[in-house]
Amino acid sequence: MNGGRIVRYIFALYSLVTIIFFIYLPIAVIYVYSVNNVQYFVPEWRGFTLEWFIRAFNRRDLVDSLINSLIIASIVTSVSMVLGVPPAFYVVRGRGKIKNMYLLYLMIPFVIPWIIIGVSSYIFYWYLNIPKSLLTAALSHIVYSIPLIVTLIAPRLYTMDPDIENASMDLGADPLKTFRYVVFPQILPAILSAAVITFAWSFDNFIVSYYTLGDELTWPVWVFSILGKVPRVMPLINAVSVIIITVSSIILYIIVKKGLIEIL
Repeated sequence: MNGGRIVRYIFALYSLVTIIFFIYLPIAVIYVYSVNNVQYFVPEWRGFTLEWFIRAFNRRDLVDSLINSLIIASIVTSVSMVLGVPPAFYVVRGRGKIKNMYLLYLMIPFVIPWIIIGVSSYIFYWYLNIPKSLLTAALSHIVYSIPLIVTLIAPRLYTMDPDIENASMDLGADPLKTFRYVVFPQILPAILSAAVITFAWSFDNFIVSYYTLGDELTWPVWVFSILGKVPRVMPLINAVSVIIITVSSIILYIIVKKGLIEIL
């Protein structure tokens, strides 16, 4: 075994151990404590129970926060995909100074701290006298999710051969049919990947939501607001987290198994 292969094995082992220790081990702890008959994190097993799952869905405020997160994430994903796909084409096919300015805009959400984005959104709605609500939170998510969608779809468009589109139109297809039957099937995996990531980002977003929500809370904001005041809700949070992780993993496995999204 040569030195280069040994180095690769070392880095692979390091990555595996790091991922297991910092990601999968904490998740495993959540799973264990979601069915452990104890209200606090203590290093002992006190019996199996499903009480926390039952009690979690008996809390109206918790259920409402989950519903709010699902509503916002669904709106954000739908609207952002409609508004984000056309700019992805412009980034790939466009030219000139306007394209360069747009590329600069795309980088803003990736270089500016989220707390600045959240505070600036709060000031913007306050200045226009717009009451904070689920709608203002969704609008803020949409504005900053469009660049994410563009950066996920544009690489797929870069790999497409434009001669295929030209050939389609030379054979009599109009631009709409060319997009529907030639372009869209090729970029569909990238579109679905962008939709999944955008939904997850919006559902899990805390900072922007915290500054743009009104009285109605999303799941991350509810967890933040309640955990410090009522520590005994931690088992309920564990139970809901297990459900979210399990359902998300199953859905992701199905769509990846069917080849509907691209993971690389």
